[in-house]
Amino acid sequence: MIHLICPNPALDRTLLVEKIEKNIPLRPTEVRDYPGGKSFNVAYALRENGVTDYTIHTILGGQIGRYIQELNADGGNALRVVENSQNTRTCNIYVETSTGDVVLFYEKGFELTEDLLNQFTQQIENSLQAGDILVFSGSLMKGMPDDYIQRFIEKYPEVLTIVDTSGPALRAAYQARPALIKINNEELKDIYPELDEESPEAILGILKEVTPHENIIITMGDKGSLAKIGQRFFRIQSPKKETRNPIVAGDFYLGLLVKGISQGQAPEIFLKEAAAFATANCLNYFPEVEAEQFEEILDKVVFEEV
Repeated sequence: MIHLICPNPALDRTLLVEKIEKNIPLRPTEVRDYPGGKSFNVAYALRENGVTDYTIHTILGGQIGRYIQELNADGGNALRVVENSQNTRTCNIYVETSTGDVVLFYEKGFELTEDLLNQFTQQIENSLQAGDILVFSGSLMKGMPDDYIQRFIEKYPEVLTIVDTSGPALRAAYQARPALIKINNEELKDIYPELDEESPEAILGILKEVTPHENIIITMGDKGSLAKIGQRFFRIQSPKKETRNPIVAGDFYLGLLVKGISQGQAPEIFLKEAAAFATANCLNYFPEVEAEQFEEILDKVVFEEV
């Protein structure tokens, strides 16, 4: 079973606007609502690629929380919910279609009490079994201790923990050596301050000579990705495409990594698929991927062992 951890969900509302202007009413040409929070995006990537044995663990409350559960039911994700009296937040993503610019308005999340945190933690722990996969994606919400992820890694060594986070939580989890880490070049620099994060050669040097981890992927934006899987090293580059909305691309990338790890795929397969699925998402205004887009880009991904 794959457990996707989403303590700070949101209603993600994407609004398409031809031009964003000040001091006048803006009339979107299209508006769509989605269950938000990185784990919901990872779940979409899993589901669209045939994976069904996953559960999202989250905290929901109020009218927005109930609406998210309705939207999620349409998506077919298994959900484990800790109920909360506070209303779940809304995040508005404005896409200016004339320029491709994206403006983000993210509401503050609910106040995490000690009781809510304990309920949430216990729910996760009661669900874990040996051989399960535990996925932490995104930053921890305010009120969670910096070593929250690290505690799970150390307490449940029989569970494969996958981490995509940042800041103090990343530094703590990094020391505990999770089964797989996916971060970007700037987050790697947060761990190794002397690193030239714009240099793929310098990043590859860290992977080959410094990092003790078995499995780590570093995304570098337009420069592609570098990966260490076991004692093998890879460079992955997607074709250049015009981007419409890249906001969830990293989550979709993670989803295909989780799929590959859960199914025991060769890195030659899951690293290429992850890059292609993330890039295909960027072709769309909404957090979705068309199968034809994915297949077309997959054929053009450059993959090499280095």
